[in-house]
Parts: sequence; C-alpha cells; structure tokens
Amino acid sequence: MKVTNLDAVLERRPFRPFEVRVEGEALQVLHPEQFMFAEGRSSVIIVDPEDHIHILDVDQISKIRVLPRRRSKAGTASAAS
Repeated sequence: MKVTNLDAVLERRPFRPFEVRVEGEALQVLHPEQFMFAEGRSSVIIVDPEDHIHILDVDQISKIRVLPRRRSKAGTASAAS
C-alpha cells in the first residue's frame, strides 16, 4: 500500500469510514482519530471499534475499502401528529 492512498482516505471531507485489509483480516476505521501514522510514516496504529490496538507496517496493508454511507434517519420520521 502507498502512504498517499492512506492520506487520501484520511483527508477526505466529510470523513468516510473505511476498512483496511491485512492478511485477510478487515480492520474498520470509523473515525479519523482511530488511525495514526507512526514516526517515519512506514507504520500505522489502528484502534479498532473494540479498542484493540493494531500496529502494522504500511506494506502489510493490501487494500483500502471505503464503507457504504449510512442511511439518513431524517427521511424516516413518523408523521403522527
């Protein structure tokens, strides 16, 4: 994986949750603060939704997938008045 690909998904506004694939495992990043580069930018630290910490070499990441948008709840309000 290239660092520039990771930068692009992290800098996207509005932020879109994504997952990274590492050795067949999918690690979800639901908020930008769950993902950080270590000094030198050859390693990353990911805190998954269960608060497990994963320290990976960027080269271990085989794929990035932006997760689908959640449906808005605004259109589901009941008209019970």
